[in-house]
Amino acid sequence: MDLRELLFEAADTGDLERVEALCREHREAIVEQFASWQTIPEAVRGDSAALQRYANGLITVARTFADLLDDETLLQQLAGDPDDNPMTRWDAELQAAIGEMEELEFDQAGRRLQKLLEESSTLRGTGPDQLRPVTVAYIGECLFQQGNADAAISFMKEAFELVRKLGDSNAMAAYLDSLYEMNRYLGRGAEAASYAAQLATLFAMAGREADATMLQQRAAIARAGEPRNRVVATLEDGATLELDQVASFAGRIRFSFQRDRVSLRKANALVERGEQAGAEGRYEDALVLFRAASELDPHFPHARYQEGFTLLLLKRYADAVAALEATEVLAPGWFHCRADLWLARELAAGRIDHATFEAVRELEDGALPAAEKLALADRMIAKAPQVAALYLERGRQLSRLGRAEEARTALRDGLSRDPDPDVRTRLLVQLGVTTEDKAERAKLFEEAVAIDGNLVAAATARLALRQG
Repeated sequence: MDLRELLFEAADTGDLERVEALCREHREAIVEQFASWQTIPEAVRGDSAALQRYANGLITVARTFADLLDDETLLQQLAGDPDDNPMTRWDAELQAAIGEMEELEFDQAGRRLQKLLEESSTLRGTGPDQLRPVTVAYIGECLFQQGNADAAISFMKEAFELVRKLGDSNAMAAYLDSLYEMNRYLGRGAEAASYAAQLATLFAMAGREADATMLQQRAAIARAGEPRNRVVATLEDGATLELDQVASFAGRIRFSFQRDRVSLRKANALVERGEQAGAEGRYEDALVLFRAASELDPHFPHARYQEGFTLLLLKRYADAVAALEATEVLAPGWFHCRADLWLARELAAGRIDHATFEAVRELEDGALPAAEKLALADRMIAKAPQVAALYLERGRQLSRLGRAEEARTALRDGLSRDPDPDVRTRLLVQLGVTTEDKAERAKLFEEAVAIDGNLVAAATARLALRQG
């Protein structure tokens, strides 16, 4: 048995005393031959177990020299020039791609990662086994964020299989979650449910019962056909629940929309930039950004919603109608899209003027004191008595001023104006909150739930009825 094999055999069996003794006895020979040992024999390269044994032998010998013989020469040889080390280059390229992804440069990052995967295809061992699934998964994420979910799924499946063989449960959980979201995005409820169920099983095996239960619920929702838009409740303790799960609660509760798919990150960023442009009064610039977001992510309702509202501000009412109708298709009941669509249609038909629209906008979102808002509502009701939203805002301001009976009268007047479902739901809930008659309150809330025109108002009514 030659010197190298004697050393590697001792390292493989864990006999470190034998390794040290051989290193001391054959120190000069080892130093002279070590560089040639770094060329892995052909017979070893195709055998993962043999390759692992060989690498362990090299590292053990180099570490023995450094730790026990005070000589780091072999470790330095083993590390080599960082620029020539394929693992160092792989990690550097991976970090560069992650940086590009953080900057939302998914196309550029994807190309870098694809090239990296090709260049590293012949590398074997523990390091490549760890980095390869990460690289494959990031390629999938880049494709997904560019709107190519079908292609992304195949890469994410490959990444999952690689980490499953390694037994890396954390990575398995991350990739199952990605597969769940990618299939949701494509509207594949059965496939999404399958991945959610697998993730639930993984969490249950790890003792994460709460997470497992949540994933089981997600699987059931996906399997049954997830609504395009719904409201969920977040309690004070941070728990987010489906409305049917909220039996009782204490303290504050926050409602939020839950769509049937995630939105793409770059589309979100474009909408944020558009909102900033709109806040600065640059409506045409905002419109360009909202439309770019919609082109990138055709399923993203908020891009169409903000497009519609911006078109209203620009007095392009027919186009606003089209954008808001598209919003309702993508996510029924998204924010105030139903009420805004009613206003857009009235504006397009010439039944109300732009000043009325601006007044409703100021009453809903402006910073005027309650008394000034009340005066504005009164002026606009005299001008456009058919607009039920004006009565809703009049009732709200009267309530803020402590004039409860007048507020109830205003809200009932609004209900008599044949409001759109969104405004009608809000009128019913606002009146239910202000009325002192419990039987009437229950009846108002029940009607609000049945109409479900404004999803948040209807959710408020639903939980109020449950609380009694």
